Amino acid sequence: MFQKSVNNVENRYVRSNLFLGTFLLGLILFGCQPKQNIETATQPPAFDEEKETAAIMAVIKNETSSFFNGDYESWVKNWSHSQYAVQAWNNNDGTSDAAVGWDAIHKQGKNWIETYYKNGKVKIHPIYKTTKPLVTFFGNDAAYLIWTQYNADPDKKFYRLSHESRLMQKEKDQWKIVNVAAFWDIEPKIAADSLPKDLL
Repeated sequence: MFQKSVNNVENRYVRSNLFLGTFLLGLILFGCQPKQNIETATQPPAFDEEKETAAIMAVIKNETSSFFNGDYESWVKNWSHSQYAVQAWNNNDGTSDAAVGWDAIHKQGKNWIETYYKNGKVKIHPIYKTTKPLVTFFGNDAAYLIWTQYNADPDKKFYRLSHESRLMQKEKDQWKIVNVAAFWDIEPKIAADSLPKDLL
């Protein structure tokens, strides 16, 4: 009987070790699986800066054309409606202004569109050329752009420089404008035939 008890203990010991060994071997084999398959399944697609820059520039251009074409409904879709959105510029008399928060930007923009551009009654769409924007991304959802812009007079005989910057953020997979800063050199005039040749 003592021998039977010893045999039972030995059998249980062997079975326990066999189970433990099989379990550990399974863990080792699972751990040795190529990590690439697991990582590929969980990693998001690579961030394509060129594609995102093109999408951002489309929003910026649409905001400008919508504004001067008097299309208010299209214009508002290009802006972030946040209270930290800002639009800042300087005036001909040397003063500067800023509309801070979407409520102020929206009120001012709607007034200008309805007063001057709605239904194409006044056609003052600006002609402009730009340098290639310098774009910096802060993660996948924020970008900062700067460029120099040449803005034509109505007869396109001369241009005035402006220094432009935009802060953009991605909202629900759509880029939106958060900040516009446009500062013009009011007095200096650049003859149309002396513009740099590499402007966009």
